[in-house]
Amino acid sequence: MKTILTIILALVANTMSAQMLTRDNEKLDTLCQTKFTAVYQYSINTSDAEGHPVTDSVRLALQVGDGVWKTWTYERYLFQQQRGEEIGEDHYWFMHNEALMHIATTTVGYPEGKTITLESIPPRQYEVTEDTETPTWNMVEGSDSVCGYLCQKANGKFHGKTWNVLYAEDIPTIAGPWKLQGLPGLITYAADDEGIHTFRLIGIYQETAPITYSSGSLVSEFSMERLCMTTTVRPYEKATREQIQKHKKNAFGNRLYPTNPMFYMGGSREILSVGQKSGNYQFVGGLYVPDKAHKYQPLELE
Repeated sequence: MKTILTIILALVANTMSAQMLTRDNEKLDTLCQTKFTAVYQYSINTSDAEGHPVTDSVRLALQVGDGVWKTWTYERYLFQQQRGEEIGEDHYWFMHNEALMHIATTTVGYPEGKTITLESIPPRQYEVTEDTETPTWNMVEGSDSVCGYLCQKANGKFHGKTWNVLYAEDIPTIAGPWKLQGLPGLITYAADDEGIHTFRLIGIYQETAPITYSSGSLVSEFSMERLCMTTTVRPYEKATREQIQKHKKNAFGNRLYPTNPMFYMGGSREILSVGQKSGNYQFVGGLYVPDKAHKYQPLELE
């Protein structure tokens, strides 16, 4: 008997409509319906602004449908499912981890044969569309167990990194977290050779829910006039993966970036409007920026 926690959700989307409207009046295209949602613990071993080793961690939701799957933070997934109460009153903690870890939203298979990644480099958000690539996988002898599922081993190279993974043939999909995919079963565990990045499956929701996409992002800013947070929808800027990699390297890869993210962000000294500042974070262009950051650890090296 599998020990995995399976939660049955009564979230049946209206499949007659191609669009849905969120409570913030954000129009979302419904790409397809999920077969299930896999939840992962994603961690990064890095160092803080003083050079001390730290491990950052956040939960990711992988929504899997027919030919389309989407990876984003589990908390944002909860908000869209109108289950924000499960996060707690202080929802800034997951925004803090998102910013420290530079979490992107990745949709594979939309459009067909393409992968769209939504990247945040304050004060702007970018949309990157590229051909979907499958890592070159090699099967490895041996097996292991993740969440009660018997998993096979494989390793492969992808965009400059070597990944060691486990996959469960009992879960029939080629999907995996982030851009990792292409094996005969759900990827339940993935770690790079350097031991920096790790994805580990921690649970599965059996559900029917929409996998959505929007051409703009919800941006929260503090209104001095209303003395409260306001939310607007801002279109994404278009960019290539190569442009984003270079931009990230310049912005986050600066050796002094962790000590003063505001000054080194974007590789320029452009004066940016600050919507709110409180303790250990600021909002720049509506995006969360920590006052102190951690060493940038890119997922892709080429």
